[in-house]
Formats: sequence, C-alpha cells, structure tokens
Amino acid sequence: MHQFRSRVSVLMLLIVACSLLPIMFLQEPSAQPNDLYLAYGVMALVTFFMVLLLFGMRYEISEQFLIIKIGPISYGKIKLEDITSVERSYNPLSSPASSIKRLYIKAKGKDVLISPSNEKEFVRLLQTRNPNIAVSISDKNDWWRFWDWDV
Repeated sequence: MHQFRSRVSVLMLLIVACSLLPIMFLQEPSAQPNDLYLAYGVMALVTFFMVLLLFGMRYEISEQFLIIKIGPISYGKIKLEDITSVERSYNPLSSPASSIKRLYIKAKGKDVLISPSNEKEFVRLLQTRNPNIAVSISDKNDWWRFWDWDV
C-alpha cells in the first residue's frame, strides 16, 4: 500500500488564519479573565481541528482501492477499476483536499477532488494498477499563480 499526503496550499492556510482573527481582536474589553480563558480554549480547539484537517489528509493506493483518509477517519474508497479519468481542477468546492490545485478523479458512481503532494507518482501508480485511466493534466507553473503555492 502506497500513501500520499495531501498538498497544503498557502491560500488555504491564509483562509484558516483569517478565520481566527476575529476571535483574537474583536473581544469585549470588559470581559472577565475566565471568559477569555474559555474563548482562547475554544479557539485552540478549533485551530487544532483545522490543522488536523489541513495536514492530516492522505490518500492510499492499495491493489484494488484508492482510500481517502482525514486523520484516522476514512473518508471513502474508490475501486481502481472504476476510475475512468484524472484531470486537473482548480474547483474550490469542499473536498478532501488541502489545496486549490487538485486532481479531479472520475469514477463510476463517485467523483472526487483530491490534492496529492506527489501528483506524478500518484498518477503513475494509478495507471499501473488500471491502464485504462485517461489522464489530462496540464500545468502552468507561473510564479504569480498563488493558488499553486504549497507548503
């Protein structure tokens, strides 16, 4: 079984950081210390889960399945024989991907957007397990494409 971690985009990290700013700076000045401890505790817990979501995603390719995991939780399985195509996508829809630069995997009955960090090896391994997969991935690696910047 081969594992690939998810690529993490700088843009996604900025979105998470900006979502935490109101908690830090828009507090009531007359708040009691216990209320502040509770607010910071909740913020720390939310931050922990957001970081787990961003850095805990991985994709496993076994002999028969593509398995998508978020931390210890299995998000789903796709049979490798059911995969028909792999394409480049920048679709920002919610998906098990920590980057805007994604692969759109079309399969019979289930499509998914993912973002493996080592795309070439990931696609090569998929094609060795299922040679019928059509691959259409084009990259334009210009420095100004901030959605391609990864951590």
